[in-house]
Amino acid sequence: MKIINAEEHISTDYANAAINAYLRSQPVTDPKAMQEFGQSFQEGLVAYAVTQDEMQDLDAKRLAYMDANGIDMQILSYGDASTNPDMLPTDQSVPLTQKINDTIAAAVQRHPDRFAGFATLPVSDPEAAAQELARAKAIGLKGALILGTAQGGQFLDDPKFLPIFEAATRLDMPLYMHPSMPSESIRQNYYSGMDPIGFNAIMATPGWGWHMEAGLHVARLILAGVFEKYPNLKLISGHWGEFVPYFLERLDEATTPVVHNPLPHPFSYYYKKNIYVTPSGMFTEPQMQLVLTEMGADHIIWAQDYPYVKGNVSDLLDTIDICDSDKEKIAHGNVEQLLHL
Repeated sequence: MKIINAEEHISTDYANAAINAYLRSQPVTDPKAMQEFGQSFQEGLVAYAVTQDEMQDLDAKRLAYMDANGIDMQILSYGDASTNPDMLPTDQSVPLTQKINDTIAAAVQRHPDRFAGFATLPVSDPEAAAQELARAKAIGLKGALILGTAQGGQFLDDPKFLPIFEAATRLDMPLYMHPSMPSESIRQNYYSGMDPIGFNAIMATPGWGWHMEAGLHVARLILAGVFEKYPNLKLISGHWGEFVPYFLERLDEATTPVVHNPLPHPFSYYYKKNIYVTPSGMFTEPQMQLVLTEMGADHIIWAQDYPYVKGNVSDLLDTIDICDSDKEKIAHGNVEQLLHL
């Protein structure tokens, strides 16, 4: 069975250097808290530790890994949440995202049968982001991956971000809504005080917190009427939909009767029509069965979340009790259609 994985990450040495230099230049108001923050991440994110070699290699080593694990194609995206280019001021983030997108496009050009690519965007400058999305299409990229909220913890349902969604709709380029680092206030209020210290970091990020935030991101876009304004807009949500599919009936029940609700359809209508869901390496049958029940096989696409998750990618697809035609859709057919591969 052909396998295309849709959430497979890279980073670059020049992006890491630029963003880390900027972060070091910012004033530190609480050195002790900063030290504890670093220790918490060092001791907490053990399950998803990666090397820069794994993140940055886009040739022989990555292809050898793909061959060894039955992966026909990866959709590459910049996926280092700790060095999100959107952390930078606009005059730095715009050229940096362009350089990253050129790096991804060059890898696709070198290995067009093995890689496709998602752009990264300077989201905090919506007009620049829309322009970069158009440029990304011109150099062969197939969509964009957005790392969490914009600067200052802004969700993208703010009307100022509409140029990004207008461009994505007009260009027919899906947007992958990926988690990123919760704000310091969220980390302190929700994910501190646990012992050992590593629990704080892991629960704020891949263990729990950033999935809740990423799911809320999609929910707010639905409730803001973005899909009424752009009915052909397509979003991708990882980690089995970041909790949202498990609450679709509850969301319908709770939001439909809200006073002055302007939406002509229930929440789940937009979710099932406009959202595609991936496992992001959470290859677990109970979650997959629930998402299949809620969404159907036509709205699931496969993803490993490499290099944070590694190994064989087809065991669950091989063993789960669904028809072969649905397995083919999930493994490659849906993403081929969505991205025009």
